[in-house]
Amino acid sequence: MIATQLKEAETPQTTPAIAVGDDSGAGLKKLCLGNGTTQTRVRTPSKVLEIKEELHDILTSNEGGHFFYHSGDRQDLVGREFLTGTLAAWKAPTTHIKLSDDPALKAEYGLHTLLGALATLPYRQEWNLHLVLSIHNVKVFKNLLTDKTSGSHTVSFNGKNTPTSQVNLNVSLVVPEGAGSYSYCVSAKPEPLIDRSAHAIAVDFGTSTVIPTVFAPGGSIIHRQVLEVGGCIDLLDAIAADPELVQFLGTGKAGSIEIIRQGIESKQFQYGTRNFNFRHIYARHLKPWLADRLRLAFKEVEEWRDAAQSFVAWGGGVEMPGIASMLQREGITPVPEGCWANAIGLQRMAFGRMQRGK
Repeated sequence: MIATQLKEAETPQTTPAIAVGDDSGAGLKKLCLGNGTTQTRVRTPSKVLEIKEELHDILTSNEGGHFFYHSGDRQDLVGREFLTGTLAAWKAPTTHIKLSDDPALKAEYGLHTLLGALATLPYRQEWNLHLVLSIHNVKVFKNLLTDKTSGSHTVSFNGKNTPTSQVNLNVSLVVPEGAGSYSYCVSAKPEPLIDRSAHAIAVDFGTSTVIPTVFAPGGSIIHRQVLEVGGCIDLLDAIAADPELVQFLGTGKAGSIEIIRQGIESKQFQYGTRNFNFRHIYARHLKPWLADRLRLAFKEVEEWRDAAQSFVAWGGGVEMPGIASMLQREGITPVPEGCWANAIGLQRMAFGRMQRGK
């Protein structure tokens, strides 16, 4: 874990700071604000679109935001307007920016997706956020992510002419992806999911990637490797292109990845409003999808398996129906709230650092 240089917002802060964990995944942005009973969680797809013409109507969604940048430390954004998450996909289904397309985009558009997430929450005149962020390659992208996120930003949410919000962002720390999940696991109740005193192995099943990581006793990363195969998106693609679904749709084209994702997350497996249930198609593709990824993950961490006292899996893929039991049969512990584990762990880091004045 690598500390970043603090960049204090110049605008005087009049509201208390909130400790925030910011997990900028290639597929989903997860923001965890505050702790305890007042904790708020926001999840939006990692998508961005700049608006260059007037919108016919203001678009709103729990999984997407809209902001206009008036002034602030990002001078390159002044006078520009953006949609994020589902709103970007609604407005421009094929031409919006997907952060999964290029690893550098998570740093380049980290502020955009953060502001878009805040746009989904009730209005505040001022936000003071004490952030711990994660990024896939800290050495390469830490400084870029910090520079493009830190500081003061005056924006309007959900329209150009709505009341402005002052968003003050203090990036306290940038850590490798998985560091928050590790923290979440070692502090899990009633029993830790990872023994901090021993080696541990984790496999992160994300939207676009599958990443095995080996941790030394205490949590330092020994080995981390993105597998050559993709994450959950590969499974969704396989379902979308399944001949049975394509034949039902009757267009000759693959189905909608987003509709399939929603059907899986609801555990109902209905294809939108159509009279088609794809549960059996999901089951048909699930086992080979997971088997291929576990085979490659096991090969990647083979030399550490005997020393590891803990072998866990986290990420949104772990929460898909049927995955947990299949992992357990392989001796792998599925982490509860796998999609949120990293963001929650990052938030706990942020709170601890804020308490210590870091």
